[in-house]
Amino acid sequence: EKEPQWGEDGSPISEIRKIQRTIRRRSWKNISISVILAAILLTVSVFGIIPWAESLYWNPDEAAYRDCTDLEVTLNAYTELFAPGYNSILVTHHRTGFASYELQIHLASNAQDEVLTARGSLERNVLHLDDFLVSPEGKNYPISRRILPDVPPTPSETEALRVQLRSLPDYVRLEAAVTFSEDLSMEELVTFWENAMQHSMDITWVAVRSVESTFEPLERIRLNKWIPQCGMDPFTGGKVYPGVDLDYRYYNKPDSFEPEQLEQHFISLLQYSADQLEKGRGIAHYGDEELYAEILDYVEENGVKTYGVVVTATPKTLLELLDRDSIYDIRLTDCWIDIG
Repeated sequence: EKEPQWGEDGSPISEIRKIQRTIRRRSWKNISISVILAAILLTVSVFGIIPWAESLYWNPDEAAYRDCTDLEVTLNAYTELFAPGYNSILVTHHRTGFASYELQIHLASNAQDEVLTARGSLERNVLHLDDFLVSPEGKNYPISRRILPDVPPTPSETEALRVQLRSLPDYVRLEAAVTFSEDLSMEELVTFWENAMQHSMDITWVAVRSVESTFEPLERIRLNKWIPQCGMDPFTGGKVYPGVDLDYRYYNKPDSFEPEQLEQHFISLLQYSADQLEKGRGIAHYGDEELYAEILDYVEENGVKTYGVVVTATPKTLLELLDRDSIYDIRLTDCWIDIG
């Protein structure tokens, strides 16, 4: 039987089939073009748009100075200011998603020869830090007179400490928070440090009067503005960040313990931290983005003064220190056997 030459509508079947073949070819061609375009868009997104979009966020590899990242310097300043007894010396990270990173923050103890590790994360410009960085090992370094007026230790508390110190052997090394009866200038602090060195006492952190401490505490709580425990560690060395000193004088540890160098070191830590925060690359301590500026204004008006220090010393040295009129109180925070 012969194949019909005409369709039901009177159209030639051969022409219909040609049209059908043309439609099928065009369909496959359109599908191929769509697949190619999708592949191109995916490639552009992976190698172009996504990296560009991520560049708008804080990258932990950004480095304004040689041999160190901005994140390393920022965390170094932060730990010196707010984590007594520890300094951040190295930050490692790995990417976990879009503009997101897990961090490992390696810290050196100023009192003992050890390196500890804290964790954190950086997620689209938001830096989350382990509580370890705020209060290492749960220690809050109870330096008194941070808020004035302060309740002084009772005679019985002082006598109990005296008895405890007398009972400890000389091979024990103690860490203690020492509070001064009155705030000391940096010149007076240097004199105290020189005397401490003669008695094998090391100063591992200096608490700096950073805000108006007679401000009504309840009013500060209402404003969500806490009086911070803020300070510096100018005496125990630390990692050096080349080039930072060119923009922030004495950011690195001072090369000599002149009072003006100690003052400038503290101011540079604050100024660097404030500048990084303004760039969206910094750390707001407890979420207070105005804190650095507030402290800078305070020390500019009142000078850099200390109300206490964290020290390591023998029980005998602390016992002698306890009897000085210039000492408000001493509170022990740690101890270990000194095998050196």
